[in-house]
Amino acid sequence: MGYEIVETETLDLPDFPGVEVVVKLATSFEEFAQIGRLAMLGGDVAEADKMDAALADFGSRFIDSWNITSKGVDVPPSEIHRIPLPLQIAIVRKWMGAIRGPAAPLGQESSNGLDSPERSEE
Repeated sequence: MGYEIVETETLDLPDFPGVEVVVKLATSFEEFAQIGRLAMLGGDVAEADKMDAALADFGSRFIDSWNITSKGVDVPPSEIHRIPLPLQIAIVRKWMGAIRGPAAPLGQESSNGLDSPERSEE
């Protein structure tokens, strides 16, 4: 028995009740870095056209399906720019989190003592 690869994941978007977005998880390091720059949403206004192109590419490549409509008509994932900006940002950031994998468990003891609240008496 081998390891079964999970190819898609439904994003948890609690700030947008009812929205369901299924994303593809397989990506290259180059794509991950490009979308990472997009997720940071900083940068120069001169870069806005590149960010819009990257966002459209993200929608086409990594959004498998969603239930987003406008005036009763399905919005294709490649037209992610048509949805409200806060939802765009949430989708990209949640995808980045899904790609990175689960966070380390909380409460892990420090291995070197640097985070210890009390000084060791050893």
